[in-house]
Amino acid sequence: MQMMKVRIQTKAPMILSAPGHTSVMTATQDSFSGSVLRGIFAARFIETAALGNAAHKDDGFMRLFYGGLRFVDAYPMEPLTQTRAIPLPLSVQRSKDGGAICDLMYGDAPRDGGFKSMRGFAAVCGKELHPVAVQKEIRLHISRSDLKSGSGEERLAGRSMDGGIYNYEAIAQGQSFEGMICGAEEELRLLCETIGTEAFSCYAGRSKYTQYGSCEITVMPVEDIPLPPIPTEERFCLRFETPFLPHRAVPGDARSMLAEVVAALNAGTSGGFLLAQERRSIYAQAEDIDNFVGVWGMRRPRETALGSGTVFAVRKTGGWQPGDMAAVNTILCGGVGRRTEEGFGQLRIWDGTGLCCIEQNPPALAARELCAESRRIAEQIILAHIIEQIRVLAAEDAGRARRTFPPDAAHAFARLDSVLGARPQAACERMRELILDTKKEMPLGKMLEKVKIEGRPLRSYLEEVIHEEMPYAARERQNITADQDLIDAGKEVGVWGGVTSLLKREEVFYAYWHTFFRFARKTAGQTEKGGASA
Repeated sequence: MQMMKVRIQTKAPMILSAPGHTSVMTATQDSFSGSVLRGIFAARFIETAALGNAAHKDDGFMRLFYGGLRFVDAYPMEPLTQTRAIPLPLSVQRSKDGGAICDLMYGDAPRDGGFKSMRGFAAVCGKELHPVAVQKEIRLHISRSDLKSGSGEERLAGRSMDGGIYNYEAIAQGQSFEGMICGAEEELRLLCETIGTEAFSCYAGRSKYTQYGSCEITVMPVEDIPLPPIPTEERFCLRFETPFLPHRAVPGDARSMLAEVVAALNAGTSGGFLLAQERRSIYAQAEDIDNFVGVWGMRRPRETALGSGTVFAVRKTGGWQPGDMAAVNTILCGGVGRRTEEGFGQLRIWDGTGLCCIEQNPPALAARELCAESRRIAEQIILAHIIEQIRVLAAEDAGRARRTFPPDAAHAFARLDSVLGARPQAACERMRELILDTKKEMPLGKMLEKVKIEGRPLRSYLEEVIHEEMPYAARERQNITADQDLIDAGKEVGVWGGVTSLLKREEVFYAYWHTFFRFARKTAGQTEKGGASA
């Protein structure tokens, strides 16, 4: 079996939908799944072979995309070494100071090191781990409900009449990913002869053909699949590089699901493979698989898989026999479980001894000398980006607080929004005056006590405006400072005084509460899915 490496360069923000936790946010995956990669090449094959709607009648198409080839997930590239990263095994631990790495499959973590799980991606170069972060961005959108009705009122106004807000999380443009296409030499040659060997552009993911989804695909020459030698010790470890979907197992029961892997090893070799029984022999996590099938125009039923990064120990009793190593290599190349043609069930040998971590520390940026007007414009750009994320938080908070809304809350939210006015200037003082004049026994006062954000009544935020205690300030590090590009830009132009100072701006206060009241007014009294009105 051979392979072709596939490089993907994002030319625009990319939304590869992932399960989200709120109704106003569409989250994205951190990588291109084998299903997405398969879809890209299937579309390219259909286009270049001019198959149209009759692809299912073409023997070559069915041969390649329904069993002949395996499309393995494209993970981010490490820039320095140009190495494809992998999901880190769940057993890998890192000290809080970042100075030490250990793998719990090969011993306990030092008691005095303050070790915690090291998640995410990393390129493995010998015993060196090079962490790789996928850069993301969040964009706010306003729905236009009049598109289907044809009235055109919202488009003329330039805004949504009913306050529909939604947000897209997307992989930022300009990033590189690498996956694989595995198969016999004959199948790989047929694919190249049909689609060509030149780089091509395509669209993938959600909202493609608009402002999202553009990428460039480069196919590398065919080569043998590099596999490390199979260890001859009785105990060795395997990791799942991609999620694993068993044929028959108890969903979420790792040992039951891994029993199928052991059965596959025993079926293809002389036997004697067993799951290790000692403590800390399995580190696993469940993962929901929920794919959209464009041909059907609908989602597949959700399935529970063992997530990528799952690592487990196997014992080989009776010693290694002639042919066992080659048979195991075949299983590693072909995958185990269901939907292996989409990259699921990719196994690899894992040796976690002697690991070390190599961090990439970019040089500090020197601040540019800017005139007063340029500094003002630069600060406004940074502030606008922060406000965009603040609006996202407000919409999410309104969705979570919905269950605390009284039946008549829509009118109250409309009144609060009107007090804010059309401009941020003096919004804090106007709101404070209204709240102080509203007694607790009044209808508005009762609503201010009942509606809660992060466990606190709405009144507590608006009666005494303390910027450091606003809902958005409590999540400053998690939601705002995570944008490293924004921080670097601020440092480079010399206007970055820290997020805290910008969160005290009246424009931020206005943006959060205007979005919160608007979204809350829209959803107040609506019936939630599967239940009564909130």
